[in-house]
Amino acid sequence: MCAVAGAELEGTALVVHYSPVRGYPPQIDDRMVFGPHGDVAMVNAVGRFLRLLRAGRVRAPDNPYALYNDLDTALELALRCLGARVELKVQRRFDRALTVWTESGVEKIGGVLDCQEDGDALAVRRRGSQSLLRIPRKSLIRYELATREYLEVVGVERPGQMQLP
Repeated sequence: MCAVAGAELEGTALVVHYSPVRGYPPQIDDRMVFGPHGDVAMVNAVGRFLRLLRAGRVRAPDNPYALYNDLDTALELALRCLGARVELKVQRRFDRALTVWTESGVEKIGGVLDCQEDGDALAVRRRGSQSLLRIPRKSLIRYELATREYLEVVGVERPGQMQLP
């Protein structure tokens, strides 16, 4: 059980902050992107947004998909839900990033699945890529692989409405 603690715009996304009533973590953030049209992630975000409005007893706009062009209205509606109680369905996610220091500078590479050193290069396997990224060993000064764990909100419901799998 969580309470809506706040909301803000972050680029082209609405970020809703939830505070668990008890337990850990202290805050869970839900990043809702309302575009591009027809994208599955957008449909999921609009669905979570509508269920948030229902939990906060706030009337939904006639065309919630039009919020892509009016994020200020989406923010205003979300802020009217402050204090509303919701049940979140979350999934644990991991994001790995590689920071590489080379002779030409520092570069951060996200979405890393794996990396390994071989004789002449550092081979990096990335999510969504079929080919390896190879960083020549002669230009490589140092590298660091970091893993960040976070909770991704995949469902928002009014208390008592969450469906079990």
